Amino acid sequence: MTTIANSSTATSSWAPTTSLVQTGANRSGTAAGQSTAKSTDTVQLSERAQAILDKANADKAATAKLSLSFDEMLQQRTDALTTKLTDAFKGMNVNLDDAVRLQVDKFGKVTAEGPWKEKIEKFFADNPDLAKELKAIAGLNSLKAANAALELYNKEKGSSAPGSKQQQSAWSNYNIRSMNIQTLSGVISLKDGELRSAAMDYIDSIADPTGAKAGPDLVQQQREIARRLA
Repeated sequence: MTTIANSSTATSSWAPTTSLVQTGANRSGTAAGQSTAKSTDTVQLSERAQAILDKANADKAATAKLSLSFDEMLQQRTDALTTKLTDAFKGMNVNLDDAVRLQVDKFGKVTAEGPWKEKIEKFFADNPDLAKELKAIAGLNSLKAANAALELYNKEKGSSAPGSKQQQSAWSNYNIRSMNIQTLSGVISLKDGELRSAAMDYIDSIADPTGAKAGPDLVQQQREIARRLA
């Protein structure tokens, strides 16, 4: 009570009320002005509200990605990287009429072949995020190829009895294919606006010998694969 009775405190406490009363007294005279002001007002979210909204949008995007199949997810990432590399290589005057052959090792270092070797390798050294994405895509393609090799094994062994010649042959083929996929796992080429995994080209040439999956240059791809495995 002593604080409220103090004159300086009372003046300070009641000043806002006086201001509100004055505003109310002038309300009728400024109604039109207020109406105009309201039409241009913008809503400012609090930091907490904005954080909640951002999280909701992020959760929505994550949920959408979960609905994608493995192949769809891999294709999206591959297409995005293809666009970035194509634009970058064009900017460096790299001739994209010929295949750009790349290899990424387990440490994420990218090496290249051909007349643009130094230029391309410097580009990836200066852009480690793209080198990291290339490594990830190469790894995912290798995983996909390994799964295709396992499906081939199950198909080739069929319902044969354990230890049968058919099963032994299928198992031998599976081991050879798995080793070859591992050898080719980091090899990727950019040609005709498409990033191609050598591991996938290899297993496609076996699983689909007609070339429907492997593409129109099946013989050339097989020669390239053989060179890589030599």
